Amino acid sequence: MAEVTEQLTAGVALHREGRLDEAGEIYRRILLAAPANADARHLLGLIRHQQGDHVGALADIDAAVASDAGIAMYHANRSRVLAALARHTEAAAAAERALAIEPDNAETLSDLAGALLRLQRAPEALPAAERALTLAPDFDPARRNLALARFEVGYLAQEAGDLDAAETLYRGVLELDPGRIEALINLGNVFRLRYRVADAALCFEAALAKGCDLPEVHGNLGVVRQEMGDTAAAIDCYDRALAADPDNPEIRRNRAQALLKQGDFEQGWREFEWRWRTAHFAGFRRDWEKPRWTGEWLAGETVLVHAEQGFGDSLQFARYLPLVAERGARVAVECPALLARLLARTAGVAAVTGFGDELPAHDFQIPMMSLPGVFAADLSNIPADVPYLAPPADVRAKWRDRLGAGRGRRVGLVWKGSASHPRDDWRSPGLEAFLPLLARDGIDWFSLQKDDEAADLAAVGLSGRVAALGAGFEDFADTAAAIECMDLVITPDTAVAHLAGALGRPVWLVLPFASEWRWLEDRGDSPWYPTMRLFRQPAYGDWAGAIADMKTALA
Repeated sequence: MAEVTEQLTAGVALHREGRLDEAGEIYRRILLAAPANADARHLLGLIRHQQGDHVGALADIDAAVASDAGIAMYHANRSRVLAALARHTEAAAAAERALAIEPDNAETLSDLAGALLRLQRAPEALPAAERALTLAPDFDPARRNLALARFEVGYLAQEAGDLDAAETLYRGVLELDPGRIEALINLGNVFRLRYRVADAALCFEAALAKGCDLPEVHGNLGVVRQEMGDTAAAIDCYDRALAADPDNPEIRRNRAQALLKQGDFEQGWREFEWRWRTAHFAGFRRDWEKPRWTGEWLAGETVLVHAEQGFGDSLQFARYLPLVAERGARVAVECPALLARLLARTAGVAAVTGFGDELPAHDFQIPMMSLPGVFAADLSNIPADVPYLAPPADVRAKWRDRLGAGRGRRVGLVWKGSASHPRDDWRSPGLEAFLPLLARDGIDWFSLQKDDEAADLAAVGLSGRVAALGAGFEDFADTAAAIECMDLVITPDTAVAHLAGALGRPVWLVLPFASEWRWLEDRGDSPWYPTMRLFRQPAYGDWAGAIADMKTALA
């Protein structure tokens, strides 16, 4: 027994010096004399693993475990061999067996974290990696695994909408690995989702400064610059991105919107067609049997104009339907059912069908938002004769009878858009922000808010003080008839803004500091709607400033 111990000691010394063949010979001699010696079998398996014979290594270490299952090192090294064989589920189980015997082994904890990460079980890997680095702060594999676990769990949190957790985790990644550009980029994306656009810009700029030249990063910085109100800088970022990836549809679409915001309609409408190749529009794309109408003169053939995006987009671009008819077309429209009664009364429209209904027979088709490009729209020729929409006579009479004669000026109010809009928090101030206006005497206030109307009014103590009309709107024909009874409509960037403008009613639109492309830049009016007045945030996030300007105007 003493002789075996001496031989093992000699073999281990050679093993540590890297003299693997000599150490292996000693282990084999021991096994010839004592075939059941678990230590020699385990160490021989370890040498085979180090020499790349992972299958032979596993057989030896399995034999050692069979002889003595209570040695943590056997299970730990078995885990590493299984990892080398890409048998990661078994590798994780072996590491867990080792930790059951020796729970505070930093190396084994790190191995467990690595196996779980390879199994895409990052939430389970995270505590193991954290414990490993706590036990061994200078152990680089634990540091790498913890950085990766934080990154993966941060991404899952970001996808789930838990932006607080995502930010914390990405910051944790960068503390461990400041050069991990993916974490820097994702942190920038989280900041943008949280409307912290200046912080987002710093992240993207830092990624570029570290040598990352990905088109997507230039594109992300462009989006942030655009949301900071610097459209020229945004276009420069998009151009840099497109120099490397000229067919990137997301960046081309974003660039189109920036061009349109600058009033460069000629180039903007052309680039806007890239929207159909973006991921966002995947759900809108259809394979049309009929050719696309390109503006040619017709002799009674039917053109199907199909809506594609939000209600406001359809209301804004319905102005082009009469122009399609003027080119000799019979015009059919496909649109959301809530717009059908209203658009059916538009000049030149012969038929209207709702989404999901059978399409009318047609010879050509065109998306509604492509019409400005077909008609070469620019700031000098936008068809802005209003009203170009009108509710049916019976609906108009219903709302006039319901509201009766007013005591003072009637102002209709909307305070938020649809919650399904990805940036509704960006564009909608909420009801509380409008309270300074509601304090003014001599005005009869009416809610035109459809979603959450009663709850929002009750939350700020306005139930009964503001007449709630939204709950009575069956569709936009009802909304239109109620708007016609107002002296003024006040709203953020919602479909009601477009509807009031299309009806030719006075409408005040409150906008974020960096608004959508359709409202252009640095102007208080809109070429789309002659009865509209724009009130922009004077500084980023300053709804109070914009509404203070509106209060002065209301006086």
